[in-house]
Amino acid sequence: MTPRCDPCAESRKWIARFSLRSMTALYVSPLAAIQLTRAEIDAITKSIQQFQLGEGSKGQRLLDRGKIYGREVHDPFFAGALDLFIKEEQQHSRYLKAFMQSQGIPVVGRHWVDSIFRKLRGLAGLELSLTVLVTAEIIAMPYYRALRDATGSPVLKNICKRILEDETTHLRYQASMLARLASKRRCALDRAIVTLRRFFLSCTSVVVWSGHRAVFQAAGYDFARFRQEAFFEFDQMESCRKTVALAMDASRDHAERVPQIWKPNEENALKPRETSTQ
Repeated sequence: MTPRCDPCAESRKWIARFSLRSMTALYVSPLAAIQLTRAEIDAITKSIQQFQLGEGSKGQRLLDRGKIYGREVHDPFFAGALDLFIKEEQQHSRYLKAFMQSQGIPVVGRHWVDSIFRKLRGLAGLELSLTVLVTAEIIAMPYYRALRDATGSPVLKNICKRILEDETTHLRYQASMLARLASKRRCALDRAIVTLRRFFLSCTSVVVWSGHRAVFQAAGYDFARFRQEAFFEFDQMESCRKTVALAMDASRDHAERVPQIWKPNEENALKPRETSTQ
């Protein structure tokens, strides 16, 4: 039997996953332990500074919108899952910051690309904020693969490995949230929005490549490979979103067919059947 539609089930699932994951956080020492060559430092410094800044966003406006949405759909756990997701992103920033300190790479407090992304996330509602954020997450997948392979540092490789594992989970989480937000949208409109998301990702890819080319090229990437990996992640995320949406539709349809309070007609059920006489 298909379970009834539970608006809190998805949020509770992600709270459990993020909580368990937080127990295995890495420890990255900020103490000086130079592992990078001068050429490697020159190749990654500006790039890693920007990503470290971007990963450290407080996400307060996103969380505020999540609280409003959670109240609207009667899911008191929605904001809790979103808060744990944001905290995991901030943990990535701390990993990178500690590594940068150990290599003598200064931290920056502002970058124009990060400022634009933050302004875009603040323009409209929860879904647009998540669309901008999920684009950054998709771009992060090929980026951290490249950063992992761009140097010989075992510490940086381990950090990138951990972040890639987290980002894979994050894309699934965001796919589930986007599925919930689009649950009542017409198919034609949904397809149009997906097309716009692909266009935004394509534009973002050009900007990221121009700003982080040195890291990608140090890892053996060209633009075609970077773009191909980014759109592969996009298609995987979209496939996950559609799967979650179908499961939600099936659960919702079942919940609408089954009465919220079902009680058998015990009086009639216990009454002996009348036997017909021939």
